[in-house]
Amino acid sequence: MPEDALVPTHVLTKDAVRWSIDTLGAQRLHPTFVMYLYLRKQHLAGALAEASASSDELLGLIRMPGHPTKPYYFPLIDRGRRTGKPLSTFWRATNIPGSWSPTSIRRGAPWLTEDRQYVMPDNHVDLALQQMLYNKPVSALALGAYFLRNDGFVLTGEPTAEDVISGFRSKFDYPPETDDEFARLFSPACPRCRLTGSSRCRPAR
Repeated sequence: MPEDALVPTHVLTKDAVRWSIDTLGAQRLHPTFVMYLYLRKQHLAGALAEASASSDELLGLIRMPGHPTKPYYFPLIDRGRRTGKPLSTFWRATNIPGSWSPTSIRRGAPWLTEDRQYVMPDNHVDLALQQMLYNKPVSALALGAYFLRNDGFVLTGEPTAEDVISGFRSKFDYPPETDDEFARLFSPACPRCRLTGSSRCRPAR
């Protein structure tokens, strides 16, 4: 391909991101699952000792403009009423990094910390499924559409749900050899949804 050739780049539309928020918001999910995904990736990279709840990599996943006092937004809640629509509780205050520090995270996920250090136990998949997803796999497409909302996709054809899931797997280090682990925590693309146009997710007719 010539160096000056245009590269087709797609981004997720607001409708796709809104769908992801509605989908995630309808399921009971422990908010610390975001931190788990980050710590697991750091562990695989051999960088768990350097992991920080204040890292730009982590906070970039949940940072959202639009609220005067709460800079973070993510539709993962394990308490209260779920309506399948955006809730005010999706907005999070500036103390989120403090809540996920090694000394504080033990209140919500004690198995992720030991001696004031982050740890990743051998049975972390079992624990995440039971204590963070409440034994119900979460939509990989919805997580991908939310956490990749600021990313671009370089594609040669029309974007698909599989492209978003592939991007999610790449972002959080789930290569093909982790298929069994991935299948335990994440459900595949919603059979009633599709991506059309510039990565727009909507109910299939």
